[in-house]
Amino acid sequence: MHYRSRMAAAAVFLAAGGALAVAGFFSGELALDFAPAVAVGFLGLVIIALGVLLLRRGLSERPRPERRPDAPPQPLPYYSRNCPFCGRRLGLKEEKCPACRRKVPAGLTCSAGDADAEAAKAAFAAARDAALAEGSSGYIWRAVRDEGTCERCANNDGHIFPWEREPIGGHAGARARCRCRPEPVFPEQGSAKGAAPSPTPKA
Repeated sequence: MHYRSRMAAAAVFLAAGGALAVAGFFSGELALDFAPAVAVGFLGLVIIALGVLLLRRGLSERPRPERRPDAPPQPLPYYSRNCPFCGRRLGLKEEKCPACRRKVPAGLTCSAGDADAEAAKAAFAAARDAALAEGSSGYIWRAVRDEGTCERCANNDGHIFPWEREPIGGHAGARARCRCRPEPVFPEQGSAKGAAPSPTPKA
């Protein structure tokens, strides 16, 4: 059975089962005694369960778009950040560090670099403008890999990002305390670390 047919059948089962369950348990329209009404309600629940199974089967069989073989791999998502004061790894939603008891500024994931956010933005902007002037199509994210590296920077390390579209969490080195750097890539040359054939740094 085609996945669309399964999902259509699931919708019919869910609607019919819901109607029977409501009629059996909550409605007096069937003019039935208590026992037959309860039986009708349970029959509705069974039909709903079958509908749910059909729906899950249809969703699992739904075709998913295939990644092009030449598409570069995407960096992994990140779920933690570093306390900028003591370096402890925290969940993204934690607002206060349990170790140093200090409030963690929003948007920060790193702990080891310069705290001057404006200087970081200016340095990234200068690197971007110089690279764009030379025809760069983007940059390779280069992270400092040590115990102070946050999960976001570690996952982005070696991946290619466009200059004009900011990745989740910000560009390489463009946030306070981020020690990463953008390494310009140019379309006419080779391939980058961790990516399919694509631009690499200009010599």
